[in-house]
Amino acid sequence: MKLRSLSKKSTVLFGIFIICTFFTINVLAQQNQNDQAATESTQADEIAEGWRISDYKPYISALEDLQKLSKEYSDFLLKRAIDEYSKGLDTLDDMQTEIERLRNEYQNKKYLNEQWYWQEIDRKNAQERYLQRIKTEAKTKSVTHFTRSINLMDQIKSHELKSNTDFIDFKSKVFRTYVSTQYDLGNMKPCLPILERYVTLNDENRKDIWAHKYLASCYAFMEKVLGKYSKSSEDEIYFYRNKKNTSMLTAIELKYGTESAEYKELQRIVQLDEKKSEVININK
Repeated sequence: MKLRSLSKKSTVLFGIFIICTFFTINVLAQQNQNDQAATESTQADEIAEGWRISDYKPYISALEDLQKLSKEYSDFLLKRAIDEYSKGLDTLDDMQTEIERLRNEYQNKKYLNEQWYWQEIDRKNAQERYLQRIKTEAKTKSVTHFTRSINLMDQIKSHELKSNTDFIDFKSKVFRTYVSTQYDLGNMKPCLPILERYVTLNDENRKDIWAHKYLASCYAFMEKVLGKYSKSSEDEIYFYRNKKNTSMLTAIELKYGTESAEYKELQRIVQLDEKKSEVININK
């Protein structure tokens, strides 16, 4: 009985398989016929009109640029930008996982060959240098992906996409990750144009305290670098000093308010800094 039942089931399943296979073949055949017909129709139209455009490349760049305004082309660029951003994040996440693994390994390992305290100090310093090298390599690699993501978004021309809230939020996210990673590497100058763009994207970014903290630090870095460069003008130095002070005041204002003791104290420090600049200019 069991054999007969299995035989019946096998027969039914085989019959279903045959029907499905036949149906699939018919669908694919019909699709191929439609595709072939469409291709032949297009080729016939080209031949009938006398144009053979399969290898056509526009000599006037404006014609090609018009294609970049399409939503489809912008979506394609956005997809690539998201992919590059994801690769950068994956690199940072993998780095963090490896750092935590090594720290646990270092902590749990027994160093029985160390007889003196200085040997322990040297070993810990060497371990920290190795961990720092891993961080630097990973962050440098991730910055490459974040830079590509930003460059791809900058190529997007679709007004519909550029004004989309989700797109602006994604761009803000990439900007934040790019700046924080570059800053960790000590690359403060390239952070400035991205930060200045970031605070103009929407009102929420304009009120982002961390954006103004990063701006203040980067402006202070530029002020210091120019101060050490003999060919820098005092106007250039003052420009970044003023930007630094404005960003600091904005950050404190957003956090504590203009009536707070913190804001008034920082305002006093900024005024002294500004007066110092005025005295230098007068003496010159």
